[in-house]
Amino acid sequence: MPLRCSIALLSICALFAAAVPVRAQSTSLPSHPLTLSPPPARLTADESRELDAWLRDMAKWEKADKRWHNEPAHDPFGRIIKRVAKPPAPAWLAPRCDAFTATAVATLPGALGTACRLIAQLDADAGAEAIHAATVAQRVNDEQLLKNSFLTRVHIDGLWTTTSTDVRFYGLVGSHISLVDIGRIQFFGPPGVIVLSVPGPRGREIRTGYTWGMSVRLRDVRLFSSTKNMTLFLTMSKVWLTGGTYDQLAPGGFDIAGFSIAPRKRR
Repeated sequence: MPLRCSIALLSICALFAAAVPVRAQSTSLPSHPLTLSPPPARLTADESRELDAWLRDMAKWEKADKRWHNEPAHDPFGRIIKRVAKPPAPAWLAPRCDAFTATAVATLPGALGTACRLIAQLDADAGAEAIHAATVAQRVNDEQLLKNSFLTRVHIDGLWTTTSTDVRFYGLVGSHISLVDIGRIQFFGPPGVIVLSVPGPRGREIRTGYTWGMSVRLRDVRLFSSTKNMTLFLTMSKVWLTGGTYDQLAPGGFDIAGFSIAPRKRR
């Protein structure tokens, strides 16, 4: 009897299972994007020493390259020398930098960030650019000074008159060259020349004389220019006439003063 009940129960379960349709259900797990973090920016002791040495070499190379850009390199004595080759980067640096995105490289701190930006050519190297600009400006300035330094010492004299004698001389036009500058004062050693109007037996005569003295800078002025391009001086000197009897009356020369003008000197 119990066996018959078990067989009957199994038969009923089988018929019920066959009557109910079986639906296959597929269950999918929720997916999340997997973000891989970049390699750590921390360097080992050996990598830090190697990277610091390379950055120092790169700074020297960039300084020389910016200074002598598209020009032969020179030593301190002006001789042409061979250019130093660009220092090779450590072998591990490029793979390490490639693992970072461009945005991450732009903001990556420390020596690794600097090195990665150098490799990516993101650093403008403002210091080297400033050195190059200063070198070019200094070179241009030196060339201008070579051309203009002599002219700034050439004075054109005029409106001169004697100061300490009853014999009245008038300096019409002349020139002198200053040698030594002490503050606002310039001394001229080579005798200057000047054309004078002096009293003579038949009225006033035109004579030439030699001058020797000093000039005091008064102010910078404009002459046929939109900027101040000339300097006005008060000049005091001794004057000796060429020929005649005036030198016998005053063997030490006559005191004379007036104005002179010269190209403005860069200060």
